[in-house]
Amino acid sequence: MTADDARRRFDDATAAHLTAPLGDGVTIRSCDAPGWKAVADPLWADDPRPPPPIGSLYPPEAAARLADLAAVQGEPLAHRLVFEHGGEPVGAYFGLQESFGRYFMASTVFRRDFQRRGLYRALLPRIVAACVDAGFVEIYSRHRADNNPILVPKLRQGFTIAGFEVSPRYGLLVHLRRYLIDGVDALFHYRFDGTGAATLRAAGMSLP
Repeated sequence: MTADDARRRFDDATAAHLTAPLGDGVTIRSCDAPGWKAVADPLWADDPRPPPPIGSLYPPEAAARLADLAAVQGEPLAHRLVFEHGGEPVGAYFGLQESFGRYFMASTVFRRDFQRRGLYRALLPRIVAACVDAGFVEIYSRHRADNNPILVPKLRQGFTIAGFEVSPRYGLLVHLRRYLIDGVDALFHYRFDGTGAATLRAAGMSLP
């Protein structure tokens, strides 16, 4: 397999799972980075707890070096989705490839009058299906610890709390994981609560 094969598989998975209407009259379209930012930034600005613009704290030389590091890493596979209702943007989603087959659900925002309508809950299984088809082995996300409208749907759809972090930008964050390979998921659960040992041994894994 080549990088072109991986990108083609990613695009095919996106087309298969992330193009049909989301529900409640909301449609989905993909867009480039500037177009996505033009939609997402105003939506985040209307958030009751907008995060501080941490980039403004970087000295110019630090910002330039950070851009150099990003250039070395190259352009990852990414979803930049815009949600529209009647032709008007009502939400935005960004997720991207990280190392070791990990997919990072980085950002989801809906206009206030489109929140709590089940749209995020409807989006989740479609993101998971697209990631499976694209070849990812893990989905990762971080959320404010009191963000129950996001945490509860994800926990109900197979995500697990994997840790906590104090972030300069957001404060206390909860780390969530969903492993997409059954054996890896079983080993993950074995590591923190001991379940799944029989399944792992049946698969030929030697456990302490």
